[in-house]
Amino acid sequence: MVGSIYLAKIYFTDGVKFKLRPILIIKENSFGDFIYIPFTTNPHNKNSMRFTNDFLKNGSFNKESYLIIDKTCTISPHLLDRKIADITEDKLFEIYDVYCGFLKSVKC
Repeated sequence: MVGSIYLAKIYFTDGVKFKLRPILIIKENSFGDFIYIPFTTNPHNKNSMRFTNDFLKNGSFNKESYLIIDKTCTISPHLLDRKIADITEDKLFEIYDVYCGFLKSVKC
């Protein structure tokens, strides 16, 4: 599961309506849930990372997309709709580096 891209049910704040959105699973936590980074097609997010089909070992994206590094969340496995692709191990480690760099830059 880690390193896989899924379409997932991402609920709005009303807890009722949702959209199917692509997410990258980056870690399974001790509760059996997944930590993920969501995708967007909006290139203007300051803390985003460009993502292309070159980063995939299987599957494909229809549009150039961006990982929203500063919007990680946790999701239950039952909200995953279907798998879209898997990313390469090298790209996964690069994403970890970018994410860890983001965490180090946060002021407490």
